Amino acid sequence: MRPYIAVITDSFRAALSSRVLWVAFVAIWLLLAFLAPIGYREDFTTLFRGQDFHNGTRMKAMLAQGLVDPTAKEQPIGRIVAAMPDDLRRQLRRVGEGDEVRIRLTVLADALNELMKDQSWYDQEAWKSTLRLRELRELDEKLEGELDESLKLRRARLRIEAALPGVFESRSSRSMFLTYAGLDFPANLAVDKTQFTTLINQWVLPTIINWLLGFVLIFLGILVTASIVPDMLQPGSLHLLLSKPVSRSLLLISKFIGGCAFVLLCVTQLVLGLYLIAGTRLDVWNPRLLWCIPVSVFLFSVFYSVSTLAGLRWRSPILAIGVTTIFGAICLVTGVIGGLFDGLVKRPDRIQHLAMVGEQIFASTRGGGLVQYEAGKNQWKEIFESDAMNQDRIVPPIVLSDSSIATARVHGGRFNPFGSGSLDLLVLRESDDWVAEPSLRLPTATTWLYRSGDESVLALNTGDLLQTTQSRILGAIGERPAGKEIESDKDEDAPIEEVQSASWLSKLTNMMGSATEEFTSVLPERMAVTPPRGVVVSSDGMFLITLSRGRLTRLDAPADGGTTRRWTESVTHSLDGEASKRGVIALEGNVVLVTRQDEPVELFDATTLKTLGSFELPEGLIPVDAAGMGDGKRFAVVTSDGECRVVQPTGGQDGVIYQFSDTIGPGDVEAVELNRRDAAIYLSHHVDQIDILSADDLSVTRRIRPELSRWRWVDQMVITPLRTVIPQTGELGETIAAMVSGQSAIAINQQSEDEELVRYKIARPVFSCAAFIVVMLTISCVYFSTRDF
Repeated sequence: MRPYIAVITDSFRAALSSRVLWVAFVAIWLLLAFLAPIGYREDFTTLFRGQDFHNGTRMKAMLAQGLVDPTAKEQPIGRIVAAMPDDLRRQLRRVGEGDEVRIRLTVLADALNELMKDQSWYDQEAWKSTLRLRELRELDEKLEGELDESLKLRRARLRIEAALPGVFESRSSRSMFLTYAGLDFPANLAVDKTQFTTLINQWVLPTIINWLLGFVLIFLGILVTASIVPDMLQPGSLHLLLSKPVSRSLLLISKFIGGCAFVLLCVTQLVLGLYLIAGTRLDVWNPRLLWCIPVSVFLFSVFYSVSTLAGLRWRSPILAIGVTTIFGAICLVTGVIGGLFDGLVKRPDRIQHLAMVGEQIFASTRGGGLVQYEAGKNQWKEIFESDAMNQDRIVPPIVLSDSSIATARVHGGRFNPFGSGSLDLLVLRESDDWVAEPSLRLPTATTWLYRSGDESVLALNTGDLLQTTQSRILGAIGERPAGKEIESDKDEDAPIEEVQSASWLSKLTNMMGSATEEFTSVLPERMAVTPPRGVVVSSDGMFLITLSRGRLTRLDAPADGGTTRRWTESVTHSLDGEASKRGVIALEGNVVLVTRQDEPVELFDATTLKTLGSFELPEGLIPVDAAGMGDGKRFAVVTSDGECRVVQPTGGQDGVIYQFSDTIGPGDVEAVELNRRDAAIYLSHHVDQIDILSADDLSVTRRIRPELSRWRWVDQMVITPLRTVIPQTGELGETIAAMVSGQSAIAINQQSEDEELVRYKIARPVFSCAAFIVVMLTISCVYFSTRDF
């Protein structure tokens, strides 16, 4: 082995003598010196910003109501709007009078920030009617002298948020302020320390490494190392090397390993420098970052294997560089085409939510479509088209009866919860061949529908939860349930003057997404369900549980089953940890499951909300979906690695202990749904495939593998084989991101309560590139061994 080690050592010496290497060293040192002064400080989240508003329209309407409604003047909202600037109050008064007035969110944010300087608008008695979070209650209990200026501003912000429920996004109580050489950056980050660490590990560091190591250093490395093999083939050099009893193949591999010295020396300095800066300046000590060194060298070796073969064949550094550049372009084009097929062909068809009616299966898709599975043709039939450019949003369908479902199509609602035009509840019935018929007008910005018992339907919008009856829904499309009268809240004898005098108030109510003619709110006064949130309803419709900003609340339906009165809050429970963390909630029998990102899986008694047990999620996993399994104790939970696991109780010395079981079903699972009628678990996976499992023994009872569309067939038969044969070097960036962040997926916000998780491709690019390197080196060794140079 000594001759081969000597060859490798000689390559390191040659690399160190290269001027290009020292130019790269200086560039890396300058970059690290530029990044070194970056630091941070942490303080309370106080000032409002435009992006803090979850529902600006609702806020505008609430402020206008507080200004024009005489009964609201001494309420918190009335006192707040009375303290606002005169120009803004004139605009809000016009809103209250029914005019269309556009008010920028930044103007509203500035007005609220001005209120914090003079808090004379606050009245303790008025704020007793608001729903105050635990943090605000604790601050209100402290004496004025115990609070510094930052805490006073924080308290003022929480008081404003309490007066405007359903308006603001959930933000961390503390924010990070980036500094450079001791000076604050112009803007603060609305994240806490944990989220800041995740941001650095999942976005910033991988991005720097991908650009510097994935493009710059690889290009420079090929320029420097392209001459190694042609120089070796010079008559005097090659004869000297072969004068000793060495294997030609091992000699070539030694030269190949030595050629990686350039990138190894550069990458080591850059990664170690970033590691130390992130640790000492940002307090983010992440040893996983050091994995970037071997991965980056591995990435370079893919291109260098092509340069080695080209250098053997033509003995020219210029041609070796040219061939490697062409190969890089082929990899880039293939990766871009594959990404386009992923985003434009596969993603729109990806199942998001399921609904089962008898033998029929319906699903909403990521492309804003609604589809029905046709067993006879073994394909999905589009009711509403799925398309990558589709700007519409489908409200997840629910089952109304054994022969009908309900959903809604929000035009232009993909990025705007309000959409455009009217929002009607759509009913699809078997008797109408599943053609969508418009029914009742839904509350503004409805995002979810829930079935409550056999008669009621609930609609969740930006902050309120509202109820109607199936008889009203069916009556609106001309169908009257047998033996039932269609309910109506309209007062046909009301005086015209009274109707006119209330028209402005009804318009404001509609802007706020509050009760309509056919939908009445079930939430107690001053309660709002704001993101991050979730709602589960008992199968008999007698109670529901909400998860909103880290707070669990149980609401009980009226004892007489009335659908026009508010439900009663019976018990609440505040979860530990940061309230702004996204979560998934599920109900099975009398057990509630709550799982949030970076927090333990927790189970509660549905009656008392007392903790029944908890356990940690496997490291790096994010909860995606969850559903009960119909036996009153087990849950199926889908995580970001694409696996579905069962949460089940087991006996222990301390009583019942909940824990994860082994994975069930296939991989790449997107959604899980329970069909209680058939006691079956439906798992959607691999875009639009479905496996149906028995809820009892978890055996697969049916597999649905629909026929591929034309473009999906091209993707599977042409694009996927190309991406397998041609190494996907670009996807190694996802491998680096997964290693650095410790996460298997990244969350992309489209709506606060319905994030899309994009799973990292971790293993596929590693195997693809490794196989390519082995093939290229094998060809090179055979060529070198069988040719007389």
